[in-house]
This record gives sequence, C-alpha cells and structure tokens, in this order.
Amino acid sequence: MTGHQVGAMIDRTPRRRARWSVSVAVAVAVVTIPLSDCASRQGARTTSTTPKTTLPPGTTSTSSPSSVHWPLRTITSTGTVQGVAPTSQTLNWLVVTSPASAAPVKVTPVRYDLASRQVTSGTSITGVASSSGLTDTGGWVWVVVGDGAEALVEQLDPTTLAVHSERRLPVTDTLHPSLYSPVLTATVGGPLWVAAGEDIWALNPSTGVIETEFDAGNQIGSMSTAPDGTLLYTIGLTSDDGGSIVTEYDARTGRQLNRSDQQAAVGAGTVAATNGGVWVSYRTGMAGPALELSSKDLSKIAPPNNPNGPFDTFDQIMGVGSGVSEGVLWLTSSNEITCANPSTSVVRASESATVSDPVAIGGLLYALPPSGGVVVITPPKTCFGM
Repeated sequence: MTGHQVGAMIDRTPRRRARWSVSVAVAVAVVTIPLSDCASRQGARTTSTTPKTTLPPGTTSTSSPSSVHWPLRTITSTGTVQGVAPTSQTLNWLVVTSPASAAPVKVTPVRYDLASRQVTSGTSITGVASSSGLTDTGGWVWVVVGDGAEALVEQLDPTTLAVHSERRLPVTDTLHPSLYSPVLTATVGGPLWVAAGEDIWALNPSTGVIETEFDAGNQIGSMSTAPDGTLLYTIGLTSDDGGSIVTEYDARTGRQLNRSDQQAAVGAGTVAATNGGVWVSYRTGMAGPALELSSKDLSKIAPPNNPNGPFDTFDQIMGVGSGVSEGVLWLTSSNEITCANPSTSVVRASESATVSDPVAIGGLLYALPPSGGVVVITPPKTCFGM
C-alpha cells in the first residue's frame, strides 16, 4: 500500500491486546505547530488551522575551533529535538516541548529535505517521548510515544507526515507503570521492533500488524539491529537499584540467543549494533564507558584495557555516547566527538564539540547541540576510512 492509497486495513493477528485504527484520509494538511501550544490531554492530536512549510536558516558557525576541521552548520535552532532518523533524501526528527521529561509532552514529527533544505512539520501528539522513538522502514515513518498504560505507534506518510494509521499497544509488564519511554528500531528485511516497559513487539513494517510479542524481563531503554538484519540487541534495567542486561535476539523471530549482565551500570544505557557485535554505553555513576560486546557470546572485545588509568576516549566523566552509522563508530562526550573503526575501536579523528545523538549519511553528520535544534557537521574523510 502506498501513501496515496486509502482503504480499510484488517488486522488478522489473533491477539486482542492491540487496537488498530486507520485515518479517514491519507492526504491531510501538513502544519507547523508552535511549541508553546500544549495539548490538553494525553494521546490527543492537535493541529493548526493554517498549513505551513518553513525554510530553515542556513547559519554557519565559524567561531568554534571545530569548524577548522569539522565544519558545522545549523539546520534549525528552534525546539528541543529527540530522535534523528535519516534516509537518502530526508532527515526526520521529533520536536518535544520539554527535554528529558518523564511526563507527557507535545511531540511533533519533522521532515527535513536534504536537497531543498525545507522543513515540514507533521501533526502533534502528546505522550512520553524518547531519543529512539522515530525510524523509517517499510516505506513509512514510524513514531512511538508512551500514553499512560499504552504505547501509541503512528504510521506516517514519508513525504507529508500525514497520519496513515495508528496502533495502541497495552503495556502490561514494567518496573514503573508511569515511568517508561517507548523505543523502536527497524530491521533490514525484517520487522519493526517496538519496546515499552518490559514488553517487546515485532510489527510488520508495511502494515503495522503484530507478528510476535513477549516479555523481556527487564525494562528496555534502547534497541538496535545489526546492519545485515540478523540480530536484535536490547539493554534494560533489571531493578530500581541499577544493573542492566544486554540481550541478543534473532531479529526475525525474537528468539533469545545471549544475555550479558552489566552490573556496573546504574542506568539502562544504549546499544548500537555493528558487524560482529554491539557497542554499549552506560553510566557507572559520575562516569561511564563505551565498549563493544561480541555477537558470539556478548563478551567484551573492544576497546583494549587502558594501561594508563580508567579515563580515556572510551571512558569519561559524564559518560560516553556511542552510535554506529555509515560503518563508523561515533563517540560523544561532554566536550568532544570522535570517529573510530567500529570493529577494532581504532580512533580515526576527533574534534572539540558538544553534541549528542550523531547520525551519518552521505558523508555528513547530523547531531543535536545542547542549545536545541539540529546541526550538520562535515567530518574528515579519514572518519570513513578514506
């Protein structure tokens, strides 16, 4: 089904826990929503009466030392952004009215055209958002937010961001019924995986129909699938006192393959799959490491232990964020961004910069500055092994 076809979608899954509804029309108006316009109830969708598409400023930063080697340009400086998801032609993200909020906030999907630099805002919803609440798969943009005791999954047209359909997934297993942030991840040639609390679902990436669901036994904070689409990794809290579990699943069926207890972790952390393993980041208190676990048994394979002490590129005060895109490992700390080989952890280049959630596509790096908005950075070719 394409974005221009309208019709009733039948959910033939035998489970009764989810409710499915299809929007009356696909081609609804695309609107720009002011961030101050807060929704009045959870799960409510709000729209503006005047459709509008805006063109962002092309501001270039030259005052930072990072612009000498890693030129930086601001795409948009408005709004707190979570969840950046690139495609070959667009960049999608979520704008939220309150950063890092455990309470429901207004969440607005945004589409950025890489060629024209036009920014288009979709329809807002209200819920608990996460930095992993947005992805692109099956020809659709997918968004998930927490809405009370349910995870609300929306299927959006990739061009207009019009709501095509939505599904509500009841969250029955969680450490904190009111404190969870749903996450999702796409699989190459496989399902769309969604997690909320301790519950995990595999959805058909074209229709949203549930293919499987199960209880993970830990409160999921992050998910990632391997580049070849074979493996799914999660990291989740095991108790209120800390400690996290990294779990490896078959990305097609959800069958559990391996588990690794990260006892030093005080939070759920993040996972970023790569060929042959998964990079894991978590806090151990005021500091925190990034390390790679093997896909064979989830034992540590990188980086090598530092003979000069505990703190280096991969272990820093306030923690180290890790992500893998375009075959490169991207590390972020409180004042630096680093690119490295994701298999060997060999550092290729680094630059002074304070950004988070970097995602690479087409030789460019998109990231979130602490002041809000989205920036695009041009890393050196050495980052890509050139």
